[in-house]
Amino acid sequence: MVRLLRYGTIFGPLKDRWRYLYKRDLYKRRLEAGPEPERFRSALINWNYDAELYACTHRFGEKLNIESLRNAMTDASFLKQIVKQRTEAGLAATDQTTLAFTHNQELAKQGKQIAEDFLQKALHYWYPKFPQEGIEAITKFLLSESTIADISSGLGFKTLIRCDIPSPRPTMLTNALFAFIGSINENTGRSRAEVFVADFILTHLVGKDINEIWQVKNPMGLLTKVLEENGRQAPESRLIWATGVSSVLSTYVVGVYSNKEFLGKSAGATVSIAEEMAARDALRRLFETDEKRAQIPFDKLYKKGLLLDK
Repeated sequence: MVRLLRYGTIFGPLKDRWRYLYKRDLYKRRLEAGPEPERFRSALINWNYDAELYACTHRFGEKLNIESLRNAMTDASFLKQIVKQRTEAGLAATDQTTLAFTHNQELAKQGKQIAEDFLQKALHYWYPKFPQEGIEAITKFLLSESTIADISSGLGFKTLIRCDIPSPRPTMLTNALFAFIGSINENTGRSRAEVFVADFILTHLVGKDINEIWQVKNPMGLLTKVLEENGRQAPESRLIWATGVSSVLSTYVVGVYSNKEFLGKSAGATVSIAEEMAARDALRRLFETDEKRAQIPFDKLYKKGLLLDK
């Protein structure tokens, strides 16, 4: 009995130590081998590209031609890679004109133009007093490469894009999304393409302050210009009150007026900062883009042909 207990206390730890050493050796080998090289999604045996394209059309509720969608997801680098491979193999097809498909650059240009026109039309509808410069700044933000690439990746286009690298670059993701919009326009019409833009691009403004997107470098100068265009007197800054002037926690409140008419006010650590913030507050009030303004009414945008009628 004593011998059995002795063997049990000896062989038990030995068995656990053998497992530990074996797993540690496997772990060291995994580290020495390095990370597994990135592979194309098509390299997996369960990959069916046609089925993925078919699922993509139904995921967004769009009736698209599979070949049109295939062209929308084909980057120019993919065609160059195919041509290069055929040339190296000595095949006759050495240019892109002999291939059965094309890249998405033309569709991307068409889709980007549709998105830009619709976004400006929608922003003008909901912010009629907002300057054209601000509308263009917001449109540029929504159509920027970083924004569109993030939306494209979130919609699952990353695995559908055919390109020369396993992980598409932001430019490829951007072109794919714009090309998808162009493909919708060719298959089902411009109104359906605008619905897609409203659903997935315009909604990117939810929870964002458009006054922060448009960076006004000289708010007092812009305020003066806006007042002059409306036939009103130039703005005048007045110190409303101040506290803690002789301390490090000084606070100044400055108001902006036009012919004794209150326009806006704000506080700041210095008089110049408070004056600049008061001018920005006055601009928000004049443009009707302050925090009291409701979010974009998407229900009013979904009309026949997306005609933005008030």
